[in-house]
Amino acid sequence: MILRKWDYRAHAYRAFQSPAVKPALYSEDMELLVDCANCGKELPFGDCYTSKTIHTEIGFGYGVCEDCYAKEIKEYKKWN
Repeated sequence: MILRKWDYRAHAYRAFQSPAVKPALYSEDMELLVDCANCGKELPFGDCYTSKTIHTEIGFGYGVCEDCYAKEIKEYKKWN
């Protein structure tokens, strides 16, 4: 699935081939199994973090796992 991922170096979105089959933006069911938008790992929606880099066209962040979110925070701190 092609998603948009923010590139801090270029200050622009780039096309990103996500391994996720079931990425999620929102769910009222916190037990719903979804895929991390970054690495594709399956996890309950309630365990997802809102991505700082993988967004929809209007800026909503996809759900990512804790490990990927930690990498995003590290990258954010590097460039900001």
